[in-house]
Amino acid sequence: MLHLRPVPIRARGLLLILFAVSLVAYSCAADTPTPEERAQSLDRLLMCPVCPAETIDQSQADLAVQMRSLVREKLQSGESEEEILDFFVDRYGKSVLSQPPSTGFNLVVWVVPPIALVGGLALVWLAARQLGQKRQPHSQKETPEGRPDLEPYLKQIDEEFLAFERARNGPERGGEPGLQGGKG
Repeated sequence: MLHLRPVPIRARGLLLILFAVSLVAYSCAADTPTPEERAQSLDRLLMCPVCPAETIDQSQADLAVQMRSLVREKLQSGESEEEILDFFVDRYGKSVLSQPPSTGFNLVVWVVPPIALVGGLALVWLAARQLGQKRQPHSQKETPEGRPDLEPYLKQIDEEFLAFERARNGPERGGEPGLQGGKG
């Protein structure tokens, strides 16, 4: 049978500190991208000037291949990502950026979609709320009997209905609507 000795408190503390330090070191190392990851990130931020709607990481055009190699050269020479993006903007214009800058008029592209989404959700919520409410019974003013301006029209409808009934029942039934076989 294996007998384990209890671990002293100092050793437990030392192991705990060693574990925490290694965990922090690992997380810091994982956050630092490699040069190739930085280059691929930049490739996704630059549009190919000759290919419609393709970034240089997607395109196989000669110009896109040259741009990718230029990105890697500039990163190796120590230029920052911002400097590289500025270089391509100076050369090809702002349309080379896959994401429009969030300044000036381009701010509309960033602001309008969330506002439209919130507005649409608000309209859906209001419509659902409106449908969920119980409907109030109509007041007396909304019924045709309570509106004197409709009296001539209602009288005309009643007369036309009686005439229709008389024509349908014919003279052999007495002409009275609702009575069958004459009087009685």
